Amino acid sequence: MSSWREWTTTVGLSLALAGAGQAQLQPQPAAEEEPAESTAEGDSAAGCNCSTEGRYGEEVLVEGQPAFLPSTNTILSRFELTPGETPANVGVVEGAMLEAQGALVLGDALPNVSSLNSQTGAGVFDYFTLRGFDSLSSALILSDGAPEPEATFYPLYNVEKVEVLKGPGGFLYGSNPLAGAINLVRKQPIPSTFGAVELAGGSFSTGEARVDAGVASADGGWLFRVNGLDRQSDGYRNGKDSEVWAVNPALTYRRGEASFQLNLEAARSDFMPDAGLPLVDGRELPAVSRDQGYESPFDRSKQKIGRAQLDFELPLGSALTLRNKTYYRRLDWQTNGTLLLFTAPIPTGEHIVGRALTLLDDDQRYLGDRVELVYKQKGGGLTQQILAGVEVQRYDDDFTLDVAALPVIGLEHPVESATRPLFLIPGQGQRGDARSEVVAPYVIDQLVLSERWQLLGGLRWDSIEFKDRASGTRRSDGKLSPMLGVSFTPQPTTTAYLNAGEAFAPPSPRVVGPAKPEESRQVELGVRQKLAGDRLGATLAVYQIERKNIAIAGADGFTEQTGDQRSRGFELELAGQLTRDLFLALTYAHTDSTLVRFREVIQVPTPTGVLVPVVFDWSGNEAAFAPAALAKLWLSYRLSPAWRLSGGLRYVGEQAIDEDNVFKTDAYALADAELAWDRGAWRVSLVGRNLADQDYETRAFGASSVIPGEPRNLSLRLGYRLR
Repeated sequence: MSSWREWTTTVGLSLALAGAGQAQLQPQPAAEEEPAESTAEGDSAAGCNCSTEGRYGEEVLVEGQPAFLPSTNTILSRFELTPGETPANVGVVEGAMLEAQGALVLGDALPNVSSLNSQTGAGVFDYFTLRGFDSLSSALILSDGAPEPEATFYPLYNVEKVEVLKGPGGFLYGSNPLAGAINLVRKQPIPSTFGAVELAGGSFSTGEARVDAGVASADGGWLFRVNGLDRQSDGYRNGKDSEVWAVNPALTYRRGEASFQLNLEAARSDFMPDAGLPLVDGRELPAVSRDQGYESPFDRSKQKIGRAQLDFELPLGSALTLRNKTYYRRLDWQTNGTLLLFTAPIPTGEHIVGRALTLLDDDQRYLGDRVELVYKQKGGGLTQQILAGVEVQRYDDDFTLDVAALPVIGLEHPVESATRPLFLIPGQGQRGDARSEVVAPYVIDQLVLSERWQLLGGLRWDSIEFKDRASGTRRSDGKLSPMLGVSFTPQPTTTAYLNAGEAFAPPSPRVVGPAKPEESRQVELGVRQKLAGDRLGATLAVYQIERKNIAIAGADGFTEQTGDQRSRGFELELAGQLTRDLFLALTYAHTDSTLVRFREVIQVPTPTGVLVPVVFDWSGNEAAFAPAALAKLWLSYRLSPAWRLSGGLRYVGEQAIDEDNVFKTDAYALADAELAWDRGAWRVSLVGRNLADQDYETRAFGASSVIPGEPRNLSLRLGYRLR
C-alpha cells in the first residue's frame, strides 16, 4: 500500500523509543520446461511487437544447451529488442535459469541480476533494493506489462522469464518506478497440444504440485493453456507455515492476422509473518536459538489476488498495427503482524522485548486500458519503429491499519501472555479510501540510422487526479517523463551506449506544507563486448541515480519532503559458453547509495516518560539494504545427454538495516547446486540451497530486528511431460 513506508517509520520509531522509556521505569521453480515453440508464440500472444529487423549483437547458442542466455527483452520499449539494440543494462532471467535454480518466487530469480539485492518484508512479501533504492518506494512490478498491486510473494509457476529495467521507468510506465521496473512474462498458449505435471518435496515438510497443459485446434485458430500450483510448507523457522494456491488459464483466438487473448488468474496465499529476532540495544544479535519466534497468537497474513487481461492485436496494413490491452487486478489483504520494538534489561539480568501488533485490512484494485499504434518503416538507409499510445488507469485503495498493544515477552525465555480483547493504541491507526485516475499519452521511437548508430527515445505525460475520501485530500498532478538512449557499434563485437531518463511519483497525501512530486534522474554509460569467438558476452555499465523530495514520516504524525538520495555504481557481467558443455554466468556490482539529505523527527521519552520531538539527521549515511558489493557466479555443465550439474555462489556484502546505520548485517556467501536427469518425457532434479549451511540475516522491520536466513535445504522434483 502506498503509505506503508511512512506508517512503519512513524509507528516503529515512536513506539520503540516510547516503549524503551517505559521499560526503564519498570523493574521483532522453477518454471517448467517450455515446448520449443513457446517463446515466439508466447510473445505474439502477449501483444508484443516482435520485429527482427535491424538487429545487432544476436546471442549465439550452442546446440543442445538450455536457453540460459537472454535473446530479447520488451521491458525497455515494448518492442522486442536484442541486447545489441538495448541502450541500457536490462536484466533478463530466462526460464531455463529459473528451472535450474529451483526458483519458486520472484525473490529467487532477482539475485541473477546485477545490482539487485533480494530480501523479504516480514517474511510475507517480496522486497528488494535495485541500484540502492528500495522496492516499496521506488520500483514497479508488472505482469505481462500491466501494473501489479503490492502482493505477498510472486510465484513463478506460470512465468517463462523475468525482465528488469534498471533506472527511471516513467517514460513508459508512468509514476512510481523511480529506480526501476520488473516484468513477469507469463507463459502463453502455443499451437500445440501438451501436458506436464511436476511433484516436489523437500526440507521443512515442503510439498508442491504443478500442472502445465495446453490444447490447440487443428487450424491453430483456438489455443488454450492452463498453469496451476499448490504448495505447502512448515517453513524453516518455528511456526512459519505457509500455503499458496494459484491457477492461470489463458485462451487465444486468431483469425487471419488478428489475435485476441483472454488471460485470467486467481491466487490465494496464507503465511505466518516473521517478526525475526530482536536486537539487544539495537546493536547485536541475542544469544538465543535462531529458530526462536516472538510473534503473538494473533499473527496471520492472508491474500486473495485476481487478475484479468484482454489483449487484442490487428494489423492495419504492412506498416501499421493496432494493439489494445485491458487489465484488471484486485488484491484483498488481511494481515496481523507483530513488530518487535525494543529490548530492555530487567533486574534478573535477562531482557524483555517490547511488541506491538499491526492489523491491516486492505482492498486494492487496478483497472486500466492501453491502446497503441505501432508503425514500422524501412527505406533510405533508415529503419524506424514508432509506438504511440494512450493509457487510462484507475487505482483504488480502501484500507484500515491499526496498532494494538501487546504485553512484553522475555527475550531469553519467552512466555506468551497476550489475550483478547486487543487494545488499539490511539493516534497510531490510519484509514484510507483513495482513488487515483490517470490519463497518459506516450510515444516510443526506435531509429536505426546505420549499422553503427541507433537511437531509442521515449516520452510520457501523466495527468493524475487523486482524492482520499477518508482524509478529504484532493490533488491534481501532471508531469512529463523523458528517456533518451543511443547505441554505437564501431565493430560487430563491440557496442557502446548512453542513456538518460527521469521519473516521478506524486507527493504523499500526508505531506504537510507545499507538496512536490518525488523525482528521480539517471545517467548510464555502458559497453558490451563479445569474446571467445562470440561464445561469451561481457558488459560494463556505470551509472548515477538521484532521487529528490523523499517524503519522510516523523513520530509527530506529520510527513515532510526532507529526503534526497543518490546512488552511484558500476556493474560487470560475463555470460556464455566456456565450452560446448559448460555455461557460465558471472555478475559483480558495486553500489554507493548515500542519503544526501535525510532528517527524521522522532518522539524521544524523557526520564519522566514525557515524549518530546527530536530531529535526527541521517544525512551522509548509507541507504538501508544497499550493500557496496553484490556478486553471483553460476555454472552449468552437461555431463551427458541426460545428465546436467549446475551450481554457483552468491555473495552479499555488509549492509545496514536502517537509515541510522547503527546495526549492519555481516557479509555472507551462499552455495547452491542442482543435479538434473532429463530423458524423454521424464525429468528428475535434486536442488540444494545454502549447501554450506551458512548463518546470515535478512530484513525484518526497521532498526529493531532481523530475520535469520534460510539454512541448508534440499528438494527433489519429479516431472513428466506429454506432447
